[in-house]
Order: sequence, then structure tokens, then C-alpha cells
Amino acid sequence: MTAATDNALLHLDQVTRRFDVCGKRAVTAVRNVSLKIRPGEVVGLVGESGSGKSTIGRMAIALLSPTEGQVRFDGRDLASLPPADLRRLRQRVQIIFQDPWGALNPRHTIGRLMEEPLLLHTSLTAEQRREEVIAMAQRMQLGLPLLERYPAQLSGGQLQRVCIGRALATKPDLLVLDEPTSSLDVSVRAGILQLLDTLRRETGVTMLFISHDLETIHALCDRVVVLYLGCVVESGPVEAVFKTPAHPYTQALLSAQLFADPAVRTERQHLQGEIPSPLAAPPGCPFSTRCPLYESRCDAGLPDLLLEGTGVHAARCIRLDPDRFSTPTEAS
Repeated sequence: MTAATDNALLHLDQVTRRFDVCGKRAVTAVRNVSLKIRPGEVVGLVGESGSGKSTIGRMAIALLSPTEGQVRFDGRDLASLPPADLRRLRQRVQIIFQDPWGALNPRHTIGRLMEEPLLLHTSLTAEQRREEVIAMAQRMQLGLPLLERYPAQLSGGQLQRVCIGRALATKPDLLVLDEPTSSLDVSVRAGILQLLDTLRRETGVTMLFISHDLETIHALCDRVVVLYLGCVVESGPVEAVFKTPAHPYTQALLSAQLFADPAVRTERQHLQGEIPSPLAAPPGCPFSTRCPLYESRCDAGLPDLLLEGTGVHAARCIRLDPDRFSTPTEAS
């Protein structure tokens, strides 16, 4: 599909990423992943540690290049951009990391840290930058006296608000959030998520939200992509995937979800063993070593990613209901 007919802001097309291990072996962190995010959408990536979520996030903003496939932003292949164009692109794509303490220079004041993106990516005067920093601090619900303090003098929640403010300072089109609340207390996390939801509604910024927290994905995202060992095993609108999960891994994940209402009962599905090492991935379905429905034909090859009749819900399993899932997707 060409840029003229594809309205996706971000398009990962058959992307694979391998890493060399000690210069002798290659580990496949992401395998044959295709993903489109349209302007204004919030898409969640969910999966266990080692499933490739962060690698995809870094490829989405050109911090990593794919080994195979293409990553296109606004129709342009990121790998082919000249350095000058890639630098200009940084104004339009931003990332918020999991660890706010590690993301901020401890020797700079909060005001200086929030001003830095404006200094790098805009031609604003010093006075204009100061006005923007003050406005952003107020929007992030940070008291103005905090601008004179250093990162070590702020709480984790305050630091993450600083990181969000920095990321939004250049008014980006795409925001990648890599586990932005996992290191925070539950009460602080709720405030950050409420802030992100408000910003999303007010600015229309497109988000790729990486998390292992299903409740967060359900509350914030429009669509969800479920990863296992670097492969997409299910994707679709959040409500469809959460109400009628088709892949055994998605079903197991959702069965472990805890609900605030104690009256809600779920039947827990216990998975055996641990996620395999990417260095010793199963030959066929990536979930075969832990799947309760395993049979020998699961090892024959990677199953196709099949679309449901609605054309928006997809899953990758040989045991899918053929009356419900029948059409291979372009990501197969």
C-alpha cells in the first residue's frame, strides 16, 4: 500500500529485529510484525517481559533499525532518511521511558530539563521558551517552585510528569510510552493515567502504549496488540479482544486479571513453565511449549494471522474457529 492510499501515521511492515549475541549467534527479538497506527489512535502493546514490546517501541521512533521490513512514519521509510531529516523528525516523535530517574540528567534543574527540547527543536527566544516551560509545568500539575529544583528532590510521580511535559513540549504527532507507570505506586499511577487520558483528548496526540498491565491497556487504548516471544498472536479493538479473546495466550492473560469488584469471578488459567529463551524458540507456534491445547501440528510452522469476519480482530492459532477466523492478513 502506498503512502497516498495508506492513512496510517506509523506503519511497521513485516518488521523483524535480530541482535548478535557475543558475535556468534543471532537472537530474534521481533519476528514478522506488522502494525498500523492512525492519527489520534492509542494502540497498546501487551505481553510478558522478553516479548519484544520495547524493541518495537524503539524501532517506531528510529532508535533501532529493523533487520528486515520497513518502519514508515507519515509515509516515509525511517531507515532511508538522511541524518538532517531524521533530526527534524525528532520534533514529531517522542518517547517516555519506564524509569524517570534514569531519563533525566540529575545535574540540571527541572526548568532546564523541560526547556531542553525547545532549545533543540525550535527557534523560540529564551523568554518564549521560559513562557512555554511555565505553561507546560502548570499543565502537568507541577508547582512552579519545582522548576528550580533538581530531579533528586522530586518524587517518582513528579518526575514522570516532567518526562511527559518534556515529550509534549515540541507538540509531537506520535508519543511512544514504554511502561510509563510500572515503577510508580498505584495511587500515583492513577494520576498519571488520568493526565495522559486528558492530554490525549485535548491534543489528539497518537500514542503507542507499551505495558504489561491489562487494566491500563483497557482503560486507555483503542486497540491492543498481544505479543508472545516477538510475534503478534492477537490484535484488535480493545473491547473485542477483552470480551472474546481467541488465542490461548490472550485467554490466559485475561484470566489472571484482577477486578476491582470482588463480585466478579474469573476462572484462572495456569500456564506451565516459563517463556522460552529467544535463543531456543519453538520451531512453529511460539506459544507451543506452554499451550494447554498443544498438538504435534503446532510445530509444523508459524500459523497465519487470520482475520475475523469483522476485518478488525485477528489471531494466530491453528485451532481458531474457521467460521469466525478465515482470511489471512498481510502480516501473516
